[in-house]
Amino acid sequence: MNKPTMLLLPSMAILLATHLSNRNPFASLRTTHLFMTAAENARKPKILCLHGKFQNASTFSNKIAGARRKIARGYDMLFIDGPIVLEDGYKGDPVNKDNPPRAWWLRSEDGSHIFVRDALVHAIGQCNREEIDVILGFSQGGTLATALASSGAFPNLKCVITAGAPYVADAFDEAAKLAEEYQNDKSTSLYELGLGIPKFHMAGENDALVAVESTESLCEKGGSGTFVVHEQGHLFPTRALRVQQVLDFLANHVN
Repeated sequence: MNKPTMLLLPSMAILLATHLSNRNPFASLRTTHLFMTAAENARKPKILCLHGKFQNASTFSNKIAGARRKIARGYDMLFIDGPIVLEDGYKGDPVNKDNPPRAWWLRSEDGSHIFVRDALVHAIGQCNREEIDVILGFSQGGTLATALASSGAFPNLKCVITAGAPYVADAFDEAAKLAEEYQNDKSTSLYELGLGIPKFHMAGENDALVAVESTESLCEKGGSGTFVVHEQGHLFPTRALRVQQVLDFLANHVN
């Protein structure tokens, strides 16, 4: 008969190390190794990071480097590319053809948003959705992040963080349709459950691209939102005060 396996939490390993080291001079080495192995195997919470239009995964990561370095101490951050490659940069800026700007969806000539469902499906397919604890997004990516929370695709999602993100009704219409597809019983609507996931929305009082009122609308209609206005423009804030607010929000809802 196989002997049962005993699992030690890090705190238990420390206590065991203290007890055994008093009896055997080599025990502390063995139990320290056990403690290190337990710590190494502990999975960091994972954050799915969604860039804004005219960015891509790498440029977004670089843009928020000041915030990313602090967040990454306690979280794994997965940056993914949007599905649509843009031929032109923002306001005609030169395009790096080896690392072109991207978008999640586009607007047609009549002003409607197109390829929105494709954006949700693409983001869901780029990760192990059961491992995602947080979705963080900037601008168009922030709108997508908020809609994804109500799509029913991320069963272990704890919270959402956005900056400079507008409200786009089409994104929530498509999220509601996806939620119906993921719904496999008659219990509470996945879409409604998603609206209840805590969200932290930041808007820039000097944002010339996304009005503060639009982000405020995203906060109200996206469900369970905390709304903060910062003193800058259209960006994901990296100043110490705002990054600390993000870290505090994460600590409250993830850890």
